[in-house]
Amino acid sequence: MFPPRFESPLSVGRLLMPVVLLLVIPQTETKLQAQETAIVSLKEFITTEVRSQGFTLPQSTKVHVYARGGGAKRGDNWRDDGQMFAYGWILNATTREVVWQMSSGNSRHSTVYSVSDQYIDLPKGSYEAYFSNHGFARNTIFSRWNNNIDRRQIDPNPNRRNQERGFLSLFGMDRDSQLRIWRERAKNYGMEIYTATAEAPQVQTFAAPLRWKNIVAATPTLGDKGHWEQAFVVKKPITLHIYALGEGTRSNAMEDFGWIMDTKSRKRVWEMSSDKAQFAGGSTKNLRQVETIQLPAGQYLASYSTDDSHSPADWNTAPSCDPLMYGLTLSVPNDADKSAFALTELKPTGPVLAELIRVRNDQDLKTTFTLKTGQALHIYAIGEGIREEMADFAWIADTSGKRVWTMEMQETRAAGGAKKNRLTDTRITLPKGTYTLGFQTDSSHAYGDWNSSAPTDAEHYGVTVRSIAE
Repeated sequence: MFPPRFESPLSVGRLLMPVVLLLVIPQTETKLQAQETAIVSLKEFITTEVRSQGFTLPQSTKVHVYARGGGAKRGDNWRDDGQMFAYGWILNATTREVVWQMSSGNSRHSTVYSVSDQYIDLPKGSYEAYFSNHGFARNTIFSRWNNNIDRRQIDPNPNRRNQERGFLSLFGMDRDSQLRIWRERAKNYGMEIYTATAEAPQVQTFAAPLRWKNIVAATPTLGDKGHWEQAFVVKKPITLHIYALGEGTRSNAMEDFGWIMDTKSRKRVWEMSSDKAQFAGGSTKNLRQVETIQLPAGQYLASYSTDDSHSPADWNTAPSCDPLMYGLTLSVPNDADKSAFALTELKPTGPVLAELIRVRNDQDLKTTFTLKTGQALHIYAIGEGIREEMADFAWIADTSGKRVWTMEMQETRAAGGAKKNRLTDTRITLPKGTYTLGFQTDSSHAYGDWNSSAPTDAEHYGVTVRSIAE
């Protein structure tokens, strides 16, 4: 039986009345619910994909969790790793670990819904409740429909009839029909958490996520094709704590990821990588990397980039279990180190000396530049590398034709998107003279014609050379 405070009476009455007539609820459960007060209520998922609420328990407490969502039944061969498409969970706000999650194993099917109705014991502390509805799945005699629900693309007028409705609409199997069914059900998705009425006034609530102390830099909320940079200075050696959430696979390159670069040497002192990151909950492509590193005094740049899908703008599969922390968060655990850390403006490395960008397939481009004195140069190049060799790459040659620098596969890093997108961001020193800058591509995967996911900074596919002011 659904707690009355959770109902959307009109739609629920229509969909669930036959079941209410068949259910027999023990008298003890009815009495307990009558003595409970909701401390968390997460509802309305037609316009919002993820909702959250933090709460702090002053003592160990038995809480009543009631969640109603959706997921494929056990045995359906189209289930996405058993992941539900509408479900709730609870995080420990301090450790960021899941303490309870709705699943097919702890839910029962009630008509078209999955319902989890449980009492759980939580120790004293702060917690965050989340509920997500990223997609919708429906199985009929004639079809199986399993799709992402991108709220940016949903018709704001659901009652408008599509004039181009096809044959499937006769059986209610077209997209418009499925979305109408999803809307009806999504009205009733959500989660509530109750405590005994006498204990409820002692429970404090807060807006999730709970931020820990000494956070010195963090990405804002980034959507698809997002990029964030923050320069900072470290005045003495410090300990830096890194909390990063992104997208990737354990056997492939990262697609949403962060890194920290020493701006003087152009070397990355830390990077989120698929071999170090761990599963972050939800979809298998959600990864989390938590590390503590030692940083010497110097100037640094923290960066984070997202590809063209699966971000807080729209989770195309289940989000991670810490969705509001998606991105990069830097903190200084030791209070004594905090004064040694300072945010600063990103200083440009210098004027562009030569550039070949937005390079397309089957091109062999060249340009020249002259150095009046020997100087340090910043080279930024994005190309295609397969196995151990570069297929699209940059090079610099002197007047004799001898190559004084070449973009080598072993010196590149992931450039976002497909694994074969490779990035060189380095510093070299050349003597006085005239040089030729070149960039060469093969017959596939270049600017304007990607046969796999494009690199994050696709507009700079090619090479840029700048001077560095010492």
